[in-house]
Amino acid sequence: MKRISYLLLAAVVAMAFAVSGCVITSAQVFAHYDLPDPFTLDSSSKPFAREDVDLNTVSEYKDNKDKLKHLSDVAFGGRFRNLSGPAGSVEVWMTPGPTNYTSVSQIQTSAIKLWGPSSIGASVSEVTLKWDDSAKLFTTPGKQALIDEVKGDGQFTIYLFGTGFGTGNNYTIEVQKGTILLVLDASK
Repeated sequence: MKRISYLLLAAVVAMAFAVSGCVITSAQVFAHYDLPDPFTLDSSSKPFAREDVDLNTVSEYKDNKDKLKHLSDVAFGGRFRNLSGPAGSVEVWMTPGPTNYTSVSQIQTSAIKLWGPSSIGASVSEVTLKWDDSAKLFTTPGKQALIDEVKGDGQFTIYLFGTGFGTGNNYTIEVQKGTILLVLDASK
């Protein structure tokens, strides 16, 4: 008799979850957008890198876009190597939709600071970004702009460049395995 009572109670709890939409009808989806590998930030020729991002090319995003409820977490991954130059930092900025800015000052005036700065030591230092460290570097306005783009058409432009290397100092930073990592909340 006790066994039947426990089974009946378990069935009622399961049915309550199903009716309320909890647990059974929601999921988190991990999606990542890979940047060109490798790419270089070279202050002597072009001090920034530009990438048009289209999340619709990522199957995890495309397959769940119509079910997307929220962006739970985000990080920027990769390995940064200072090939030449003093210590400094790297920042990531973004614009909704495609843009083609031609200078760092134009980017800083017109775009939204998405992430950074992440410090890197003098030549030949290397920094590999871990999830928790990277996630903390997102700015509040940048994270909101990214959420808006993820919930919108999924297309935006990012710019990466170095800062704090000192006036007149050249630097060359190589970025390997650069990626934008997204944890999406979706419902069925």
